[in-house]
Amino acid sequence: MTDEQEQAGPDVPTVSHKLVDELGRVRALGLLRLHEAKLEALYACVAARTPGAEPFAPGVPVAPEAVERLLHTVVLGLDGALLRDAALHSFGFAPGTRDLSGKERRERAAHVYRVGAERFRKHQEKLMLQQVARALLNGEGPDTTPPPVSREGSSRGACAAPPADAVVPVRAGRHVVRTAFPHGDVLLTVHVAPIELVTGVDVLVSSENIYFEMSKTFRRTVSGSLRRAGAAKDSVGRITDDVIARQLAAWMRKFGVPGLPVAAGTVAVTSPGALAAQGVRRILHAAVATPSATGDGYETAPDAVAVAVRRVFELAAAERRAGRVPLRSVALPLLGAGRGGLDARTSAETVVGTLEQVLKADPDWSVHLVTRNPVSARAVFDVLSDRRP
Repeated sequence: MTDEQEQAGPDVPTVSHKLVDELGRVRALGLLRLHEAKLEALYACVAARTPGAEPFAPGVPVAPEAVERLLHTVVLGLDGALLRDAALHSFGFAPGTRDLSGKERRERAAHVYRVGAERFRKHQEKLMLQQVARALLNGEGPDTTPPPVSREGSSRGACAAPPADAVVPVRAGRHVVRTAFPHGDVLLTVHVAPIELVTGVDVLVSSENIYFEMSKTFRRTVSGSLRRAGAAKDSVGRITDDVIARQLAAWMRKFGVPGLPVAAGTVAVTSPGALAAQGVRRILHAAVATPSATGDGYETAPDAVAVAVRRVFELAAAERRAGRVPLRSVALPLLGAGRGGLDARTSAETVVGTLEQVLKADPDWSVHLVTRNPVSARAVFDVLSDRRP
């Protein structure tokens, strides 16, 4: 078990037992049967967080769709990738889970933590329901600040309304966006999903450090996720050939010096390994993250991101011209965001700004932007919408 699995979340303060019980009922029934449940505590939360709504009156039901929208927004704003992904699967918000039974959704949520369904039910699921209840009671959501709690704890008794400027996350899935560039409109596809689940795209781009040392396979980074997904495995899931990391190390021995950094913005090419089964033809590794001078985390310069994006399309175009591989589509993550130290908005602005130059010179590309974080996806949509006339 990894550190991330052990740290499912700290114990949380006592929250409304009624609200936790209702959330458990929603989890068991699923979204398709939401109308069957009596959810007075959740109804009160919907009323409290809906501008202009009448105060909640017991016995007066609220539309199930309103409960679903509020719950989805709060789940997307949970702090911690494992917790958020498990909750999305538990309630049926994750793609392909809406019509699954409670048992099937629990099994998928347990898989997020790599534990059995029974252990998940007894431990992580209880913590997850408490965390969702606490977020509802405190008016928390994506990029919001919980309201202060008085010494008497008066704010814990009812659901609080979110700030007016709260960030609205983007629903998981695939979105096609018409973007206005100076040379003409371009269709960009935005995926709010893990990049290793993207199918039918020729090139997936991985964000790497300047030493070209990929993340560990258990890390939920772009690098770690692609490394894990591209590895060859035996019948019980053990890695038998760390294909992508092995090929990247070979690239480093040929074109660089192992143990020494490459220039920020350098891009290396490897095969997709097992991801070839999803239609992927190449993995392009963009070295953009520089270890922090303090030794804590990474730093990424927007200039390095811009250089890397241009280099990605140069290399892909060279392969296309050579006739070796007919590359037509490229999927880019928010390079340098997250652990790379760059905020999502800055990364999105840099990537999209560079794409404007790339697509003006060579419009014959299908471009996909990928992030698993629904709040980061909102930053992408904001950047794209700013370019509309």
